[in-house]
Amino acid sequence: GEVVLATGFGVYPNRNVMDGYGCVNIDNKTQHNIRLSRELRPQIEDLKIGPLSWEVLEGLKRIHVALDENEYGISYDLEFVGRVPAHEEIPQVRRDKGRIFMNTCRMAQLGKAKGWVMVDGKKYDIDEDSWRAQRDHSWGIRMGVGAPEQGVQSPDISFFANLMINWMTAQFEDWGVHYYLLEKADGTVEYLSGALVYGFGDEREAIPVVAVDHNFEYHPSSGRMKSGRVVLTIANGSKIELSMRQMTTMYLMGGGYVGYNGFYHGIWMGPDWIDGERWNVCDPDVANKVHGLDDTVCEYRYGDEVGYGIIENLILGSFPKYGF
Repeated sequence: GEVVLATGFGVYPNRNVMDGYGCVNIDNKTQHNIRLSRELRPQIEDLKIGPLSWEVLEGLKRIHVALDENEYGISYDLEFVGRVPAHEEIPQVRRDKGRIFMNTCRMAQLGKAKGWVMVDGKKYDIDEDSWRAQRDHSWGIRMGVGAPEQGVQSPDISFFANLMINWMTAQFEDWGVHYYLLEKADGTVEYLSGALVYGFGDEREAIPVVAVDHNFEYHPSSGRMKSGRVVLTIANGSKIELSMRQMTTMYLMGGGYVGYNGFYHGIWMGPDWIDGERWNVCDPDVANKVHGLDDTVCEYRYGDEVGYGIIENLILGSFPKYGF
């Protein structure tokens, strides 16, 4: 839990935009953020925005991502190494008043990381034996991208009222599990997709997650998650009970999720743009202010086994089960 890093790219062909971000949280005390954007064309195949770059070394197995030195005091050179095959979730298609606002596919993959991270001149070496990583890749029409369209009827966002968004990953020694859950306040499951997964070379096939029973605990007067328990039912009828506790939280608002300081994913910021800051997230008032779609980094326990991963947890509107 000492160092947590989140980084990503977005490509928006119809908006002529490519954007990205990098966020590093140290000791759950200070989070450093950088956000970047550029015009997509004519360098449409060049996965680079200023100092941030992305390279596929081996399809669906190895990714190289780097952030060169910059004015915001963070840099890194990292390789994601997949431990298990990438798993594609069930596609999501949603319409409102006849207009499609979501038509998205997503894949998730559990893995390791190696390389280094530099923060304010201090270097952290990242090795595969003691570091874990996960990635997700989505494509298609995605909600919450760019500014609202002009000249069309205002979108009905009632679907997102009284809703919990919950994405979980957990890695153990020779297996892992992940799921994506959208659940309404009355307990209705709007969407669930995920799987129990095994490593490359393991002959066991992935088994879908078909039900999630959750009991989460939140920080006082906050939507930030602290700990919890989930019981996952998989397609063969067996159950996986996991307990979890927060180690660190990565506040993805620093990368532009749900928007920050006038920046939203996919919005036109000009031909070449960069911004960033640092947050003292050890202050609960600051943490609550920048809380949005957070990655709560967790230690998981399954019987005597200990694993690690994240919970993304965002509650929109009323959710009586947890006092919201």
